Parts: sequence; structure tokens; C-alpha cells
Amino acid sequence: EEGRSVNLSEEWGETILSGVRLSGKVDRIDRMADGTLAIVDYKTGNAPSLKRIAAGFSPQLGLLGLIAREGGFKHGTGVATRFEYWTLNKNKDDFGAVSSALSKKDNGTDAAAKLVDDAQKVVSGAIDLWILGNEPFVAKLRPEYTIGADYDQLMRLKEWYGHEGQGDHAG
Repeated sequence: EEGRSVNLSEEWGETILSGVRLSGKVDRIDRMADGTLAIVDYKTGNAPSLKRIAAGFSPQLGLLGLIAREGGFKHGTGVATRFEYWTLNKNKDDFGAVSSALSKKDNGTDAAAKLVDDAQKVVSGAIDLWILGNEPFVAKLRPEYTIGADYDQLMRLKEWYGHEGQGDHAG
């Protein structure tokens, strides 16, 4: 894209969130022609859906945007306006695709700021509840968004949810 340049790749950054050090390694940050940033995450599989991102279950790019906004990357400080997944898997007859963590109708500076703010709120809430608070960890907070159902029997979920004795269960 005209005026877009690679700013950094594979760099660790950090910031403080709710009194806890948040660190992350970004795959790539590009500097756009207008001076804003594009946060890029390489995927070998599929990118998370917009629904999953909106529900707060894929906050990675928003948190990397927060680290950039707070000056936590040595070479990538600034405001991110783009959040992209670059998938490297085979898609029909070609390899690779680029998708955005922002919907087409929500693209823009305000939507990008909201993505960062929403990710910050989700993780700050989790820190307040489970890391700094006294709430017990739960096996699956929202089962409809959980990946890895193959291992449910190892976590004895039916017991946790009070479904013991109702069909097959691990015991």
C-alpha cells in the first residue's frame, strides 16, 4: 500500500494494566502514510471471527494496540488504526489472505480506539476478578466460545456444571 512501511517485527512490548505488567510479542507493526499504526498478526490457521472479537474472546490485537499507544514498544509507539490478520493457509486456489479485526462498517479511527478500549476493559475486568480479586477460576466462562472440547472429560466439566450422572461423564 502506498506510504505503508514495516516499522518492526517480532518485538516484545509491555505496559501496566490494573497494576499488573502486561507484555506481548507483536508479529509486525507497520507505519501508515498518515503516521498511524497497523498491528499485524500472522496466522497459520483461521483468524478469529468478528463475533468472537466483539464478545471479548480474542483481545490480542487490541492489547497490542494498547501497548503501542502506551509507548510499550521500543520501535512502534503510536495509535493503531488497523488491526489485521494475515493468514497463511490455503484459501481456495491461493495461499494467504488478509482480514481485519474491525468490520467494514466499523472501520476507522473511532472503531480502532474502541477495539483497544474494549480489550483493555475485558482484561482489566479479568485481572480485577481473578488475579487481584477472590473469584475462583472457572473451567469455561462462556462455553459457546470455547475451543478444545476434546479435553472436557479431563477437566470433569459435567461435575463442575452439576450434570454428573446424566449420560456419559468422566469420573
